[in-house]
Amino acid sequence: MLKNIIILFTIICFSSVHAQYEWTPAKVILKNGTSFRGLVKFPKHFGGLISIGSTEFKYKKKRKSGTVAYGHDTVEEVIFGDEDFTTVHYKYVPIKKKKFVLMELITSGKVSLYSRTVLRSQTSFLGDPDFESTTFYDDTDYYLIRNTEEKAKYISGVPNNKMFIYVAKRYFSDCSKIVNYLENELYRLNDIIELVDHYNLLCE
Repeated sequence: MLKNIIILFTIICFSSVHAQYEWTPAKVILKNGTSFRGLVKFPKHFGGLISIGSTEFKYKKKRKSGTVAYGHDTVEEVIFGDEDFTTVHYKYVPIKKKKFVLMELITSGKVSLYSRTVLRSQTSFLGDPDFESTTFYDDTDYYLIRNTEEKAKYISGVPNNKMFIYVAKRYFSDCSKIVNYLENELYRLNDIIELVDHYNLLCE
C-alpha cells in the first residue's frame, strides 16, 4: 500500500509540473507599470491548496525566442485577447501565506471570484487492492477574496451542497439577504458566479 502511495505521489508531482497550457498570445503588465506582449504558458497544478510545482509562468517574445519566467513579485496581471474578442484577466492570488497562484478573474467587486484549471485524480481498484488504475483529468477550482483579506477562501472543496451552504453563509455573513437566500437553498456550488454577482449588487 505504501508503495502505491509513493507511486501515485510521484505521478502527481510529475503531472503537476509538466502538464501546462499551450503557448498563447497575451499582454503582461508588471507592477512597475511596464507592459509588453508575447507568448505565455501557465503551469497547471494539482487541485486543492497544495499546488505542487512552480507558480511562475513562462514568457517569450516570439515562437523561437528565449524563455523567461515571471512570478507574483513582479507581475500585476496577464491579459488575453484584444478589441476583436473577449479579454480574460489573470492575476496572482494568495491561497496561503507566501503562496500566490495565477487565476482568472471571474467577478470583481466587494468580493472578487477567481478560478483556475487544476489536475485531479481518480483511482479505481480493479477487484484487487494490488491492481488499480489512476486517471487524471482537468477540473476548476474557485476562490473568493476581499481587498481586506490576506488570502483567498477556497470554495470548491466542499463535499456536498449542505456543506457549501454552511461555508458560504459564514463567508457572506455580513449580508442578511444572501444568508437568507442560502438558507432557502437558492444557490448551489454550481451557482457560485451568480451568488457572488448578487452579493456585490445587493450588499455594497
